Amino acid sequence: MAANLATYYDILRVPPQAGPGGVRTAYRSLAQRYHPDKLPGNPEAVQVMAMLNEAYDVLSDPDKRARYDQSIAHAQEVAASRSRPMPLPEVEDAAWPWYLLFATIAFAVISIGIVLYKMAVPSTVISVPAQARLQAHK
Repeated sequence: MAANLATYYDILRVPPQAGPGGVRTAYRSLAQRYHPDKLPGNPEAVQVMAMLNEAYDVLSDPDKRARYDQSIAHAQEVAASRSRPMPLPEVEDAAWPWYLLFATIAFAVISIGIVLYKMAVPSTVISVPAQARLQAHK
């Protein structure tokens, strides 16, 4: 029952608030115009008449019409909810957390500094097992 699909009201060309008499009158005038006996050899006349009969069957019965109106209302609610954009979350302060950027840059500078220091200054401390091996070779 989306906006691009015809409803039974559209098929019979009556407004949704039309009474039983208005539905009957619209059905009879359209049935006379599109009846297959009036349009011999027209294959679409049978399809149009079947659509008219189905629409009249639903709209002429109060119970079927009430259920049909509910299904149209539900379909319109679903379509409207799908077409609404998702609401954005409320944000009190949308400013960039500059302290995080500063901390990241500081960490990177310190890490690079440590690596450069270890590459430039040779290590003079030799581990204890390495000293024992050096003395054993002498």
